[in-house]
Amino acid sequence: MKLLIAGGRGLLGNNILPILNNHFDTISLDIEEWDITDRDAGKSIIEQYRPDVLLNLAAMTDVDGCEDRRELAQKVNEEGAGIVAELCREYKIRLVHISTDYVFDGEKTSPYTEDDVPNPKSVYGMTKLSGEKRVIEKHPSPLIMRAQWLYGNGGENFITKVVRIAKERGVVEVVDDQRGTPTYAKDIGEPLKRLIEKAKTGIYHITNSGSCTWFEFAGEIFSQLKLDVQLKPTTSLKLNRKAKRPAYSVFDCTKVQRETGITMRTWQEALQEYLG
Repeated sequence: MKLLIAGGRGLLGNNILPILNNHFDTISLDIEEWDITDRDAGKSIIEQYRPDVLLNLAAMTDVDGCEDRRELAQKVNEEGAGIVAELCREYKIRLVHISTDYVFDGEKTSPYTEDDVPNPKSVYGMTKLSGEKRVIEKHPSPLIMRAQWLYGNGGENFITKVVRIAKERGVVEVVDDQRGTPTYAKDIGEPLKRLIEKAKTGIYHITNSGSCTWFEFAGEIFSQLKLDVQLKPTTSLKLNRKAKRPAYSVFDCTKVQRETGITMRTWQEALQEYLG
């Protein structure tokens, strides 16, 4: 099976590609080779490679940056996703599209299921939800996978940031009023592979298991690394970032577990492997 990946050199792509490479004939392209907002370029690439499945990882993921550059966020996350879906429909290609927990408002107090109604509070979340809608509208049977709090090899992430600050300053302030699930991007590879092999469609939530706040996550990072750091809790209000984050965005991953037979390991176990 030939799998074409758009946005393949981002955080998720870097971490799942070694797994996908073992099972599919993969072609991974990034923004330099393929701007998904360019329909003609997309058409030419699809005609060149003739994939069976297209995995769209391309997105504008700078959450605060999206607030300042709304038009670009809409162009990539919404229009680009729609163009990819249209091309996949035209060439009869199966489509897998990656989305986010930011499509929810965070006002729930129990894990979000795939049937919960989205209500994004940030430009990033709004454009990703619009992208989902375009994908569903333009393609007859897409697979949409929502992930959250990703970290992994290749590029900066929450872990690399807090460790750097800890080593530079000895003191780190982290918000303690946002709860979700840290997810090792690598762990998404196997469930995604199985969903593709089984030709599953619809929306799926995928994370490691368990939940914590960002403050608790930082505490576990420093504990596992045995770093002597002064860790202070703060609030989203004090931090005053441009984009509003969901206060609670834990996922119910029952559906993906049922369909793949995979029970996701705890976020602490995944973190231990990553840091190890």
